[in-house]
Amino acid sequence: MVAALGVRHWTTVDAGSDQLSTADGEWIALASLCAVALWGAGTVSQLGSISVPISVRRLFAVQVAASFANHVLPAGAGGIAVNLRFLTMNGLSRASAAGALGLNSAAGAITHLMLLAGVLLLSPASMSGVATPWHGWQPGLGPGSLIALLCVSALLLAGAASLWRFRRKALKLVVQEARILADVARDPARATALWLGSFAMPLLHSLILFAVLRGLDVQISMATAFAVYLVASSVSALVPSPGGFGSLDVTLVAGLAAVNVPSAAALGSVLAYRLITVWAPLLPSGFVLAYLLRRRVL
Repeated sequence: MVAALGVRHWTTVDAGSDQLSTADGEWIALASLCAVALWGAGTVSQLGSISVPISVRRLFAVQVAASFANHVLPAGAGGIAVNLRFLTMNGLSRASAAGALGLNSAAGAITHLMLLAGVLLLSPASMSGVATPWHGWQPGLGPGSLIALLCVSALLLAGAASLWRFRRKALKLVVQEARILADVARDPARATALWLGSFAMPLLHSLILFAVLRGLDVQISMATAFAVYLVASSVSALVPSPGGFGSLDVTLVAGLAAVNVPSAAALGSVLAYRLITVWAPLLPSGFVLAYLLRRRVL
């Protein structure tokens, strides 16, 4: 399956490899370390959502395996299925396992929206320029932030429309997750793990994007890269696809272009970013998934 995915997207893999071959090695090493840390962040947040003791080592391996499944099925369905099976095989009922995964997803969505709201409220001048430093951030809405606000509004309206269509089920789900979240809040260790892991995920992705851009000699601030990633990933969520193929790529390129990164550099950076976050981990995560299945951990 890894080979099939590689052949299908060979142009992307090849282009990303070409970009990385010309990049600064230290920045790419930093990006690679952050990509590995994503599995750690996923493990920590998942630990916070589980009420029973579980092997951290095995849970980490499951997060590695789940990343492979996420690139096969859209909207994170593959990762959810892998984690659900693991939790049910480790003493949780199907309902409890589903509740834990729902809580983890809800925490991820909440932290993402909180960070995005912070970006919009602190609307940087960097949304209309490439290399604006941290002190260039000022309250207000620049042109880029206005576009981002419109995109986020569209995302919220689409979500509200979906909730209205299934309002009874949605209300029941919200009440259920609120109760679980209240239980977690009573346990400081679980709450810390859940929110720390959830906040770390978008921060690590932003740092990977920033490191790739700097490695390719694109002069951009960390603040700008952070804002671009948050907005692009929010917009791409409107079009679920396996591993975000297509939707996230397009929105990231558009976001970088919106802050005056040259088109060629924006495209090259996104290709290199995808190689580090998707293609490079694909082979080891596929092997880990196969190993866990063979050992009946899953």
